[in-house]
Amino acid sequence: EDTSDLATFVEKMPTLLGCSIETNLEPTLEFYIQAYGDNVIAITMLKKNPAFFGYSLEKRLKPRLEEAKEAGLIIDFPCVRRIALDTKEKWQLFISLNRQ
Repeated sequence: EDTSDLATFVEKMPTLLGCSIETNLEPTLEFYIQAYGDNVIAITMLKKNPAFFGYSLEKRLKPRLEEAKEAGLIIDFPCVRRIALDTKEKWQLFISLNRQ
């Protein structure tokens, strides 16, 4: 199964082949595991959305997660999906409308 999972990842996002395991893939996986607080949920989400590996950990993911926590948001799949996918403008609007 591990080989088919890897094939699926590469098929959905071929640029993963050029990513460093130590400096890109592993830290990004760890980010999602910590954000969800659950290995299984994080890995399942990444299997369905391998493009989530393509977002900058330092410039996008970590700062937005911190903003979400500071705003008092629940860190669940929809929130983490927004952290990864929203444009800067959509993200700022989402935070301002949902601040606790």
